[in-house]
Amino acid sequence: MFNSTFRRGFVLLASVSLALSSCGRTPAASGTPLSTLAAAGEPVINELYYDSPSTDVGTFIELKGPAGASLSGYTLAAFDTAGTQYRTITLSGTIPASGYFVVAQDTTVASRTLVNAGADLNNGSGSLRLLKSTTIIDAVAYGTPSSNKGEGTPAATTGAGSALARVPDGSDTNANSVDFKVQAATAGAANGGGTGGGGTTTKKVLFDLTKAEDAGNADWRIDGAYSDYAAALRGLGYTVSSITGTSITSTSLSGASVLVIPEPQNPFSDAERTAIQTFVQNGGGLFMITDHRVSDRNNSGWDSPEVFDGWDGSTPSSVSSAYQSSLNSDVIFGLNASFNSSFSDPVLSATPLTTHPILNGVSSAGVYVGTSVDVLAGTALMGTGGKTYLAVSSVGSGRVAMWGDSSTFGDNTYSDGSTGTYNNWPNLSNATMGKNIVRWLAKDL
Repeated sequence: MFNSTFRRGFVLLASVSLALSSCGRTPAASGTPLSTLAAAGEPVINELYYDSPSTDVGTFIELKGPAGASLSGYTLAAFDTAGTQYRTITLSGTIPASGYFVVAQDTTVASRTLVNAGADLNNGSGSLRLLKSTTIIDAVAYGTPSSNKGEGTPAATTGAGSALARVPDGSDTNANSVDFKVQAATAGAANGGGTGGGGTTTKKVLFDLTKAEDAGNADWRIDGAYSDYAAALRGLGYTVSSITGTSITSTSLSGASVLVIPEPQNPFSDAERTAIQTFVQNGGGLFMITDHRVSDRNNSGWDSPEVFDGWDGSTPSSVSSAYQSSLNSDVIFGLNASFNSSFSDPVLSATPLTTHPILNGVSSAGVYVGTSVDVLAGTALMGTGGKTYLAVSSVGSGRVAMWGDSSTFGDNTYSDGSTGTYNNWPNLSNATMGKNIVRWLAKDL
């Protein structure tokens, strides 16, 4: 993943510059491309998200480098379009195991390693340099700065809501316009979703709200406990909205790339199951988020494992044949929400069971009294204690994922303005995993 070819920094002090000159090498003047000098093991500036929509929040600077490498003695120097330095960010700590070190403007950046308000860089045009003491390790210019402090021709400017990223990660030809692409922001995760401009994927993610997902003490709405999740997906360039009413139809799924069903409380009819199955077979992505047994929030007689897998023959005492199978996920998608769970199940931390794009930057994720997933067809991705809590499968041209706990992706705000017990989204791994799941389902990862 990490590109081992990087440049050796140039020394800025005049006395050292003279020494370099006497050896036949001179430091780059302002606006002159930096030369290529290999320095294995140094980090590079890998991604810049400097212009978020509306009032800038959640901006960040991402470095990529060897896991465990210390950043003591390193700084980031930001320059305006005229080449005047307006900010210095002192780095500290080490590069995480993922290889991504994220300097976040604030705590809304889920994959942050270090918080520094200075990570909110100038919009439009400017330059950023990574320094080790006074040595230039890496540099990038973007837009049309009158004084270019980067390498080669500047990279494009992004526009609000998009990031500037090295594609592929860590690649360095010493030409910013070649190495950096405009794409959706991917803090702490692999780059590669270049949009070629404006920063929108033009893809739509739908969250189901037809099955009482906001009943009782649950509030899995994009304007409620999943508001942070929706905002994070919008930050990646997706259009996010809800399916409302009482049923899912082929019309309501038209134009969507991903359907998210978070802890449904009422069963699906045969017609709805057919619409969802057809959606997936034709290339759509389906994310099923279940919860533990005995989680009937609206007293309908159904909890979410039963809604996904079919009536268990207990309550309600009579169910129409059109609803007994409900979504039938075990049969048509190969993923079964296990009935072997209850409210007394422990809080666990699921960890990767294999390698997969969804697991980029993810070391663990909390399961807050959920259910395990029986993988009948597909791949188990995360688990603990011999049980799987995240699994995926491919059906037709589409993709399917199931996760065992709804509160994993929730924040602490309900749609009525009150607060509840769900405050898990800020967890680094949960947030990264949630975004990666949707990106994989949308075939952007």
